[in-house]
Parts: sequence; C-alpha cells; structure tokens
Amino acid sequence: MPNNTQNKNIRQQIFRRKNPDLFRKVIELRKNEYSYTNIKKETGLAKSTIQNWLTYAGLILTKEHLEIRNRNSIAGHVAATAASKITRSKRKSQKIQLFIQSVKKYFVDPFFIAGIMLYEAEGSKGSANGFSNSDFRLIRVFIKFLEKYLMLDRNKNMTFRLYIHDTRKNDLSRIVNFWAKKLLIDPNHIKLSWKHNIVVKKRINLDYVGQFEVRVRGLSNFTGKLLAVSDIILSQYQK
Repeated sequence: MPNNTQNKNIRQQIFRRKNPDLFRKVIELRKNEYSYTNIKKETGLAKSTIQNWLTYAGLILTKEHLEIRNRNSIAGHVAATAASKITRSKRKSQKIQLFIQSVKKYFVDPFFIAGIMLYEAEGSKGSANGFSNSDFRLIRVFIKFLEKYLMLDRNKNMTFRLYIHDTRKNDLSRIVNFWAKKLLIDPNHIKLSWKHNIVVKKRINLDYVGQFEVRVRGLSNFTGKLLAVSDIILSQYQK
C-alpha cells in the first residue's frame, strides 16, 4: 500500500502530465535564472510543486543553479544597499536644508559668523562633532555659540575632554580647575586623555593648560550642517 510520500509523487506526476506546457515553462524560467518566487508569480504554482518539478528535471541545487541563486542574492543585496544609501543621503540633505533655513536670519550676525568660522578652522570634520583649542577664550566663545544659536545645553548636549602631556601629572589639579572655572563647568565632567609624546628638550611652561575639546551630542548631522552654512558665508566674501 503506497505511503503519503508515494501518493504525493503520483499526484505530481499526473498533474505534470496534464500540464506539459506549464511544466516546460517552469523549466525554461529556471534556466533563465528565475527564482522560485518569480516562477511562482509567473505560473501561479506552489513553491513545493516548483521544487518537485525542478527536482524531477534535475535542475535543483546543481552547481549552475546555486551560482544563479548566489548571483541573484548578491545583486539584490547590492541594489538594496545602494537604495538605502540614496535614501540616507536624501534625508541628510533635507535636514541640512532645514537647518540652513532655520539659521539664515543670523547670516549677518557677527557672533554667529564667528562661531561658524571657529568650527571651520578648528572643528573636527569627521563624526566626532568636536572643537578643540588651547585658548580658553575660543572654547568659551564656541560654547556660547552652541547655546545661543543651536539651543544646546552645556550640561546635557556637550562633553568635555582635556588632552594633557603625561609630564604634567603633578600639575593636573591646577589645569583641570583652570578649565572648569573659565568655562563654568563641573571639573568632574572633564575627561582626561594623556599625551605620551617624547620630549627631547624639556621646557618649563608655567602657563601650560593642555588642549581642551568640546564635543556635541544630540544634534544629528552636526558637522554637515555647520560646514554647509560655512560654505554659504564664505562664498559671500570670495566675490
């Protein structure tokens, strides 16, 4: 007495014999590198039927068709990645344009221009969103620029890091307190990074306070937005 698998195979054989044109179409589509999903759309057949017919025809999981499947998979992945990149680029461009519109009223404001030019000159141009300098006046001006025009809070939207040479460890407390006092921030919020440069000839500099960095968080496309505004402002002075 035939079991369930045998009964299924018998039914498939009968169905295949009654639909020779459809069977040939499935084979032809597969040879033309159609996936199971696309063959299903073209023929209306179930994937299990398509698989059984291709197995019968010797076209299932052969080296040739594994290569076909891999090529289609790679092509689909490349297309999806490219589409996603285009979408992200459009969104970024839209955000930058909206930012420009929101701050264009400040394009004649000297303080706003000063902040933009500071970032153009000393700001990081990557993803760090940072501005660093050894002159506390420039750091203070940049922080005030962020607060006034970008509505950022120094305690919520900014992080602070002090870069100091390891030969000045004994002077650390004075230097940290110097920056905290000048910038009106909690000294405990200042992170430290030690420089290990080789000093050939040691010079005593009593005014040494290291390099201070402000990083912005909570504002997407920060660098792109500020540099786009900088391009507009600089273009006015290049004519």
